[in-house]
Amino acid sequence: MSTTWKWYSDAGLTAPLTRADFVRTSTATAVQKRLYFGSTETGKKLQNSSDPGVDQLQISITDATTGDGVESSDIKLALSAGGLATATAGASLDIGATLYSGASGAVEIFAEIDSALIALGDYDGITIGPVDYVESAV
Repeated sequence: MSTTWKWYSDAGLTAPLTRADFVRTSTATAVQKRLYFGSTETGKKLQNSSDPGVDQLQISITDATTGDGVESSDIKLALSAGGLATATAGASLDIGATLYSGASGAVEIFAEIDSALIALGDYDGITIGPVDYVESAV
């Protein structure tokens, strides 16, 4: 499935995230990232494909290379920094029934890698993205 929704490092959706944004540089503490999920296209909406506008869109964590040091069960997702404390590692995150394109429709998501046993480095086997979605014109 293709979508115009992407990950950004800023609420204005002007700085797309790159693989380098997720390099682990410290093992002393949990690594937290603030991400923004949105579309810069005009007149688009994103909904769950099973019951558009009713069922929640979900962001899930997929581990394509199990055993590489970072597992999906090492990552928490939340809609606030404080929500990370009670988030379940590896669990999907509900982000709303309908998202609209543009910076005002971007969703702020907090991610945390919470394993002090993971070595420094970059781990590109993890994918965080929407599940069962349909993008359409508003």
